[in-house]
Amino acid sequence: MHQPNHTRRLLLAALGAAGTLPAAFAASPARRPVILWRNAWNTNNIGDIGHVPGALALLRHYIPEAKVILWAHKDLVIRGEYAALGRVADGALDAGTVSRKVIPDLHVVRGELDANGRADNPALDAAVSAAGLMAIGSGAGILEPNALLRFTRRTGKPMGMFGITTDPFNFSNFHDGEASPDVQALRAASFVFTRERTSLRVLRGEDVDGPDGASPDRPDTPVNEAINRKATGIDLSGVPAAFVPDTTFAFAARDEARARVFLQTHGLASGKFICVVPRHRWTPTGTPTRQGDSRDAYNALYFERDCAALRTAIVAYVRQTGNKVALVPETVYVVAHLDAMLRDGLPADVAAKVVTRRDYWLPDEAQSVFAHAQAVVSMENHSPILAAAAGTPFVMVHQPEDSFKSDMFADIGLGDWYIEDINRAGGADVADALMRIVTDLPAARRRLAGAMALVEERHQFGMQRLRQLLALPPSRAPRYRVRA
Repeated sequence: MHQPNHTRRLLLAALGAAGTLPAAFAASPARRPVILWRNAWNTNNIGDIGHVPGALALLRHYIPEAKVILWAHKDLVIRGEYAALGRVADGALDAGTVSRKVIPDLHVVRGELDANGRADNPALDAAVSAAGLMAIGSGAGILEPNALLRFTRRTGKPMGMFGITTDPFNFSNFHDGEASPDVQALRAASFVFTRERTSLRVLRGEDVDGPDGASPDRPDTPVNEAINRKATGIDLSGVPAAFVPDTTFAFAARDEARARVFLQTHGLASGKFICVVPRHRWTPTGTPTRQGDSRDAYNALYFERDCAALRTAIVAYVRQTGNKVALVPETVYVVAHLDAMLRDGLPADVAAKVVTRRDYWLPDEAQSVFAHAQAVVSMENHSPILAAAAGTPFVMVHQPEDSFKSDMFADIGLGDWYIEDINRAGGADVADALMRIVTDLPAARRRLAGAMALVEERHQFGMQRLRQLLALPPSRAPRYRVRA
C-alpha cells in the first residue's frame, strides 16, 4: 500500500541529485506548495510571451509560499521560422529571460501526459507529482483540456483556468457536447476565470451574437465572412466561473536599456509620439480560415480597408500635434510589412514623421517604449494591455475574426477606447478616439487608473481562490499594483 509513495520519493530524490529538479523538490514532506502553471503558448507574438511574466508577478505577490513551475507549451527561444519572420538572429531572443526577471530561479518543464497522466520525461513527471494545483494560464481558449483532465485524474488535485476566453468560434469546442474535452475540463475544474464577461455569457448558454450574428457574409466578396456563435445548448451553470482579466495586465518586466536605444535611434522624445500596431484579419499561417477560405485571399481582401483606418488616425495625430508615430509589431508576421501596411500610403508630410521598427521584440522592451508614448493604437489585443499596465492610454481597433476577447476592454470600463467592429466603423472613428485621449492626457490617465484598479481587484480575487485551493490562509498582502 505504501510502495507507490516510496517509489515516488526515490524518483524525486534521484532527480534532485541529478539537478533535474530544484532542491525544493527533494526536500522534506513539509516543502513549499507547488503550482504547475501551463502557459507560454507561443513566441510568435508578444501577447503569448507576456501572459507568463504577468502571471508570475501575481503568484509571487499573493502566494509567495508556493514554488511555481512553468509548464511551457513552446520552446521559449525564438528560432527558425519565427526568427526569420521577425528578422532576428536565430536564438537571439529568449522569452524565458523576461519571465526570469520576475522569478529568477523559475523552473520550466515541457512535454506531454499520456491518458493516465504519466509524463513523457522525468522532469515533467516529477512536477506533476509534486504539484498541489494546476492552472491553464491566459490564452485564447482552454487550449490544453486533456492535460488538465489527466493531471487531476492522476493526482486528485484541483485544476482550472486563469484568464481565458471560451469563444465557440475561436479555440473552444462546444460542438461535440459532453464528448468535448473542453466541456469535460470545464465541468471538472475548481475554478474557471475568464478574461472577458462574454465568455461567462457563453457558459450560461446565451446566444452572445444574437439572431443576426457577429458578422454577416457579404455576397459581393469571394470569401465567407459569416460569424454567428449560436448558444451552445450545454448546461454549464454549475461551472465555478468568474471574470478575472488577462494576466498580461500585471506585466511589469521592463527593458529600459533596449527601449532607450530604440527611442534614441529614431528620435522619439518621451511623451511626443504614439505607437501603432497593425494586424492581418487572419494570422497568415497558410491554413484555411474557420469558414474554410484561404487566409491569404481573406487578408488581401481587407488589407487596404483596415490599413486605411489606421492611416487616417496617423494623419490626424501628426497634423494636429506635429509629433511622431512609431510603427511597431505585436507578431512576427507583420515585421516585414509595416511600411507596406501603413507608411507607404501616407501623405509625404505625415510619412516624414513616421518611423518603423525593423525587427521583432520582446514584451519587456515593448512595454518600456509604450510607457514613453502618449498612446498606443492597435488592432492586436496585447499591446494595449502592455500599454495599460504601463499607464499609457490606448485605442483598441477590433476585427471580428479575432474572437470576442477584446470585449475585456469594455468590461474594465474603457468601452469608448474600444472600436468594437472595424467593419462597422472607419478611420474617422479611430482618429476621434485617439484625439480625445491625447488632447486631455491627464483625464485619460485618470480613467485608465480607475480601470486598472478594477483589474487589480479581480486579479486579487483570483489569487485568493488559488490560495484557498492550496489550503493556505487568505493573503494579507496589499493589492498588487503594476503601475509605477
